[in-house]
Amino acid sequence: MKKILVILLFIGPWSILYGQNQGNENPLYPPPQNPANVERSMNNLPILSETRSMIEQAMGWTLQDDGKWISQENRILYSKAEFNNSGKTFYKLGKENFEIIELRDLVFGNDNYVVMIIRFRTGYYEFPILMEGWHNQQGLSFFVFKNEKLNEVIPEKMEFNKVYITNMELVSSGTMVNYDKSTINSTIAYSIQKTLTEKTIASHNLLIAIWPVQTSGQTLMRFRLVQVMNKKKFYLPYLDPKNRDKLFRTSYYEIDFNTFRNFIHYSGGGIIQPFSGNPQNADEYYKRGVSNYSSGNYYQCITDLTMAAKYSPYSDFFLTFAYRANARQKTGDYTGALQDFDRAVSLRPADQSYYNAWLTTIYNRGIARKNLKDVNGACQDWHTAVQMGLKDQEIETAIKENCKNFRFTGSTLNYTTVSSASPGTGSVNENDYFKVYWDGVWKYENGNYAEALRALNRANELKPQANPFGVYSYRGQCKLKLNDYAGAIQDFDYAIAVATSQAGDNNLRMVYYNRGLANFFLGNTPTACNDFQKAINEGMNDPQSLSFIKQVCK
Repeated sequence: MKKILVILLFIGPWSILYGQNQGNENPLYPPPQNPANVERSMNNLPILSETRSMIEQAMGWTLQDDGKWISQENRILYSKAEFNNSGKTFYKLGKENFEIIELRDLVFGNDNYVVMIIRFRTGYYEFPILMEGWHNQQGLSFFVFKNEKLNEVIPEKMEFNKVYITNMELVSSGTMVNYDKSTINSTIAYSIQKTLTEKTIASHNLLIAIWPVQTSGQTLMRFRLVQVMNKKKFYLPYLDPKNRDKLFRTSYYEIDFNTFRNFIHYSGGGIIQPFSGNPQNADEYYKRGVSNYSSGNYYQCITDLTMAAKYSPYSDFFLTFAYRANARQKTGDYTGALQDFDRAVSLRPADQSYYNAWLTTIYNRGIARKNLKDVNGACQDWHTAVQMGLKDQEIETAIKENCKNFRFTGSTLNYTTVSSASPGTGSVNENDYFKVYWDGVWKYENGNYAEALRALNRANELKPQANPFGVYSYRGQCKLKLNDYAGAIQDFDYAIAVATSQAGDNNLRMVYYNRGLANFFLGNTPTACNDFQKAINEGMNDPQSLSFIKQVCK
């Protein structure tokens, strides 16, 4: 059977797509991911349901550069035959893979959303240049969109053998690697909350392309999940009807038609009820406590969280006391609130996904101090929160209005970093990777090459498959600037080896040019000139670079 497939284009962390175990978590009111303000954000904490539907198996098809179609269960392999035949674990995982794709419901305020969660396999090499010493990791990506968008994926008047594509108009997305299952709900819930309460635009968008086909007596659905930057110039070409025939030209997933239809048209979207009933353990007391806070039942919230705080891990989890402190403030118990804020601030979480929430706790403690007429104490907390990285218009206003005569001399916080007791510690948050990677790029662009190299090394440890071309090309440039020419060549070699059309002509020609420079400085002029010629073939047209090449390669 002739296959006509799709080039699943995933940008950034999704180039490795999907993995880990099926989620069996109960719906909970999770400890937050990254709220801008704990007190203000708790009122409308998103509620995530259990899994509503899932895909556990689909055949991935890829057209190789040798003209042969190849297939692999739950994987889209590389278009380069030499990669697929190499036997290396990195390539065996494919351009993308998944173990489970699931849908859940989520409620925020009065609106219903759907969360698509994709669990995938990933990992990293201990010796990446040699591609030796592989370490397996589990990953998870999530995508959040309005409930009604699902109705558009399979049109009511659908025709077979015709391609359709839907813009899911994401409101939030993210990725976790080597995550703790207890943090899944919290990370997703707080990502949604941050996006919607701050009215920010999601950095990425998701397009779902389908091709229902009837062939050889079978009724199948071929589909693609295309993640692109959330800018019109990136996603509009996919939506253009003139490009529909290109969507399934080189790779796609294939599954039984009814299985896919049932996955999309599950009976979901209803309002998820808050936690109710009589708590039987610390987890349930914590959930009901947060639920009561959300519904404005502050006295019962205090009682429930007091019970939860008697037991590990909630006895050492800062949000247990931050929630209870907020509830005490709502009831006018400012002294009790201050005591709880002190406890919450003393329990700094090791998991960076909670860092902003912890900083906001410091800010809210300042509010409690102001309510107790301790303006200097309030100003101390507010300045400390700002110094440690909290950015919020309200805190700037509070300082401007109340701290005109206050002189801040530095933070005086006393805290213990809790690394294992709190729910949610131990996972690597997708935001950490981007922060570290772009910090490395920024430092390189500003001439801090040694620090940039350290940041890029760390980015590679966090998520080696997220953007290997970007990491290794920038890392090679750092080494070039630091006169480590042999090391630069190794990194440029790897960048070229993993380069795809996503890299862009400009980036690839610069890698060839920079590798040529490294070879030139090592005295390998013929090799350097060969690289310079490749750079020119890729479109190098910078006059200064061309002049240099002309002098060296006469």
